[in-house]
Amino acid sequence: MKQRIVLFLTLSFTALLAAAQSFTAKVEPAGGYYRLTFTVASDGVEDFTPPNLSAFEKLSGPMPSTFSSFQMINGRTSHESSTTYTYILSPKKSGKLTIGPATVKVKGKVLRSAPITLHATAANPSGSGSQSGQKQQGRNEDDEQIEVQQAGSAVSQRDLFIDMTPSRTRVMEQEAVLLTYRIHVRVGVGLSNTQLTTKPDFKGLISHELPLPGSQIQMTVERHNGTTYRTGTILQYVIFPQQAGKLTIPSITFDCTVVQQDRTLNPIDAYFNGGGRIGVMVQRTVPEAHLQIDSFPQPKPASFAGAVGRFSLTGKVLNPTLRTNDVATYRLTVKGVGNLRLITPPAVTFPQDFDTYDAKTTDQTKVTTEGLEGQLTFDYTFVPRNVGQYTIPAIEFTYYDTETHRYQTLHTQPVVLQVEKGERSNDDVDRQLALLRSDIHDIHTGQQTGGPLQPFAWGSWAYRLLEVVLLAAFGLAVWLLRRMKERRADVTTRKRSRAAKTALARLDKAEKSLQTDVRQVYVEIGAALSGFLCDALNLQTAETDKEHALPLLLQRGADEATAEAFFQVVDDCQYAQYAPASDTQAGECLQRARQTIAQLAGQLARKSH
Repeated sequence: MKQRIVLFLTLSFTALLAAAQSFTAKVEPAGGYYRLTFTVASDGVEDFTPPNLSAFEKLSGPMPSTFSSFQMINGRTSHESSTTYTYILSPKKSGKLTIGPATVKVKGKVLRSAPITLHATAANPSGSGSQSGQKQQGRNEDDEQIEVQQAGSAVSQRDLFIDMTPSRTRVMEQEAVLLTYRIHVRVGVGLSNTQLTTKPDFKGLISHELPLPGSQIQMTVERHNGTTYRTGTILQYVIFPQQAGKLTIPSITFDCTVVQQDRTLNPIDAYFNGGGRIGVMVQRTVPEAHLQIDSFPQPKPASFAGAVGRFSLTGKVLNPTLRTNDVATYRLTVKGVGNLRLITPPAVTFPQDFDTYDAKTTDQTKVTTEGLEGQLTFDYTFVPRNVGQYTIPAIEFTYYDTETHRYQTLHTQPVVLQVEKGERSNDDVDRQLALLRSDIHDIHTGQQTGGPLQPFAWGSWAYRLLEVVLLAAFGLAVWLLRRMKERRADVTTRKRSRAAKTALARLDKAEKSLQTDVRQVYVEIGAALSGFLCDALNLQTAETDKEHALPLLLQRGADEATAEAFFQVVDDCQYAQYAPASDTQAGECLQRARQTIAQLAGQLARKSH
């Protein structure tokens, strides 16, 4: 009987031990990729051997993580622990794929997982269309699960490279070419910053840098030669070649900062060393490229002065009713897209009885991917000296059309002017021309005869009243401007005084998510810390990084140790989004955030007083 009991207890203990040391495998979609996890319901795990994953591209893994919990109920203590190995995989082809068993040793015993079969869908081939962009936006949360490289790993050209693509490789002189520089980062490589070392020395052309939207690189997912990359545009130039022949686009170099993870640190050391993350600087050089620039077709029209693009032309006299010695303006407007800023004022033939002056050019253009878009306005000033009927002949403007690849000539309509006898002297004209050249508009000094303004004649009671009204209006405007300035300063002061209160209120809101969504807690903490810097230092969100904000904190009286502790919390929050974290760790991060915000607020307040 005793032997049966012993045998029963032994078998029961063995069954419980086997259950406690179960080794399971699971695969699930992860925003275009697949997350493969192997979980051992035990601690003391060693010698993990993964299955053959040759049917997949391994984006990251294995990422080991452990979980332990203790419970005490009615005086009885229970302990649970597990170890998980996580892979992020991209299938090389679509279809039915099988993942074989993995093995692991637990307390001297070898455990084997069951094989898994899945119907996989391979990622889209290389491309940068809108669908890829939407997929990238939809998988941000899964991106956070992808680990970065181990510290000390080499960052090869296959891991990170930059290329340049011209919109066209053969163009006409003065025709716009868009140069697009794109960075390609293999998934699993933690790119944090990219900076151009020196601006390229474009010889034989005129260049304009095209502003990119937003302060961060807009990344999409692409595949090149069977490898998945995160790809984004980092720089664009619009260039205008100035001479025919073979044009060389010079090579340029970028400094790229790659974040790597030191996994040799234990959790405590990692906690006090920025999460074990380090920044590695690598340089990437874009090789030079060549364009073929064609000469303009011969023969060139006599009115062609180098304008290239697609344009329209209008001309008019701004003051068609003229008298002798009146200062008048003939305005030509060139609209369209192309090399607008390189266009010279077209020649205008005025009658011999007119005094004429150089054209004033007004530039209302902006840089686009097709060149310079907008309009140029040419104002020609002239003064008719004699009475009579005069004609300003049609203006001829010729440009090379980049769509039809032919010269196009535009004409304005002739302008007929009837000049009447005026009362202005030559001195009046010279004074007005001087004011026009200095961008100050003259006040008409001609004698008023009749009409509604006659009561305001010089020295009349109405004139005195008008003077008083104008002076009062001027004083009121000065007072309003001063009040607006004071209110604007008050808004900044109020934001500074309430910076800590606002940030702490947001931390209270974050604490409510501890039991439901730990990741959201870190997002809220980061937003509270960033908002505190914006309000306390009057910064924009893009300026709250350590490089910009730390010197300002120190300048305004913050203690260096406290400021460093503040940014350490910022780093820990960012790191927590790439590593498993418990609600206990999130709670500790919340407490540290409250403490550093309160300390900084007090130090800044003392300095301001």
